[in-house]
Amino acid sequence: MIHSITANHSSFNPVEFTPGLNVILADRTETSTQKDTRNGLGKSTLIEIIHFCLGSNVQRGQGLSIEPLRDWEFTLEITLAGNRVKVTRAVDKPNIFIVDGMMTSWIEQFGQDDLFGIRVIKLEQWKTFLERALFGLSPSDEPYHYTPSFRSLLSYFIRLGNYAYADPFRHARQQQPWDIQLHVGFLLGLNWENTAKWQELKDQEKDMKAFSQAIKAGATEYAQGSVGELEAERVQLEIQLEQEAHALQNFKVHPQYESIQHEANQATAIIHNLMNDNIVDNRRLVRYRESVSEEKPPADTAIDELYEEAGVVFSKVTHRTLAEAKEFHSKIVENRRAFLEMEIGRLEQRIENRKNEIRKRTDDKAALLEILSTHGALQELTKLQEHHIGTRERLESVRTRISKIRDLTAQKRKVLVEKTELAQLTEMDHQQRRDIWNTPVRLFNDNSQALYQTPGRLVIDIGSAGFKYDVEINRSGSEGVSKMKIFCFDLMLLQLMPIRNIPTDFLIHDSSLYDGVDSRQRALALERACEVSEATNTQYICTLNSDMVPRGDFSPGFDFDKYVRLTLTDKSPSGSLLGFQFEM
Repeated sequence: MIHSITANHSSFNPVEFTPGLNVILADRTETSTQKDTRNGLGKSTLIEIIHFCLGSNVQRGQGLSIEPLRDWEFTLEITLAGNRVKVTRAVDKPNIFIVDGMMTSWIEQFGQDDLFGIRVIKLEQWKTFLERALFGLSPSDEPYHYTPSFRSLLSYFIRLGNYAYADPFRHARQQQPWDIQLHVGFLLGLNWENTAKWQELKDQEKDMKAFSQAIKAGATEYAQGSVGELEAERVQLEIQLEQEAHALQNFKVHPQYESIQHEANQATAIIHNLMNDNIVDNRRLVRYRESVSEEKPPADTAIDELYEEAGVVFSKVTHRTLAEAKEFHSKIVENRRAFLEMEIGRLEQRIENRKNEIRKRTDDKAALLEILSTHGALQELTKLQEHHIGTRERLESVRTRISKIRDLTAQKRKVLVEKTELAQLTEMDHQQRRDIWNTPVRLFNDNSQALYQTPGRLVIDIGSAGFKYDVEINRSGSEGVSKMKIFCFDLMLLQLMPIRNIPTDFLIHDSSLYDGVDSRQRALALERACEVSEATNTQYICTLNSDMVPRGDFSPGFDFDKYVRLTLTDKSPSGSLLGFQFEM
């Protein structure tokens, strides 16, 4: 039960609440002009303050966390777990809560400041405590990833923001389907654990889908394709790996492999040079032999006959000189022949020596190549080993892919079986809890009938992905009826909490719930909220603009004004909740 809201600034207009109906009214004064407005007087701010003191998250520059409120502290007086306490939270220190009051019935015993007699509690500790104090939640022994959240549950009882009034089952724009299924299921008394299991199976399906897409897109390393294709590659790689292992086993490393290889290369170069030199000398030898065979001395009478034919008569002296010339010429021919024969011999010897050298060098090279053919260099061994390791890695990758694809297939079958079993279990549990969920269905019908004289319906169904919820009221479609669906649903939750022994005993609505609602339905809704909250000893708090009050449509004897706990006016800044105006 909420008792009061105060602040550390005297300009703040405090408000006190009682069980039953509580109205915060924004009123237009007689002296206000057409430019004055009842919006911005603090109706929604009041709801934000309650959320703030009950552990809402804070973002700088949003909500209450703005510069004009930097030094403000807000205090909520509330009964929690059987003790009436005051909870204070400062805007500039949102991570701590100061709790003042007796806490004798609390299971949690927070450390007390001996000097001031108060307790300072951190945000997460405070929210954990409120889980039990307001909704009876306790840490579950089951290893569920998805469990009811105090803040999400609370948002069905304190709706904040326009989007919270768009759908009975949704309190935030980004609220996920599983969040709706789980938290509404918890509040209605359904098996929320089944919803948690549904979502975990959905997560598994999502992960499996992402893995399948990665395979199709080639995001995984090495081989791609079906299991059959991967198995074929596995066999090929195993054969290759075996061959490489055999080569490594028989590989011999010679310590002087590189020097021997260099020596063999040098021998090859020398042999090539010797062979080239022999080719040159052989050509020269052929020319020399041809010259020797063609080299002949001139005939003795050849010169005489030549001169006689020319009619020249030589003297004896001339004859002697010609004889000497012929003798000289013969000497030259003989000397040339001797020189050529000597050169021929020398070339033949050089060629033969080179042939012997070539034979020797060839034998040496053969010996070196024999060593190289039976041994290898250390670098070659290293490269062979690295290639062998790469082949092994590819093989392991293919084996892993095969295993993962088979695991994925098995996991898909397993999830499909679990979904089928969970659907059967959920359906069976739904039937077994008929007496439990019959109550919220009946209460919703009663609330809708109080407004429209014909009962609406709260539909709780089982779909392929878990619980499905819906509400129906005749003449649905207009904005007003859509808003009243939310009213009937929320009021049903307030009625249901005492029946389910859940401690939450208040329900808070902003004036936006009543926008667009027919005045007759507004009157009936306020009367119904008053009736229900008084009968169940709970609390209904709402904010209204004065022109929304359907005074002419209330039942005789219903005194609306006695439920107004605070009237905010636009006569002056002091008439607003905070008591001053500021620019956002």
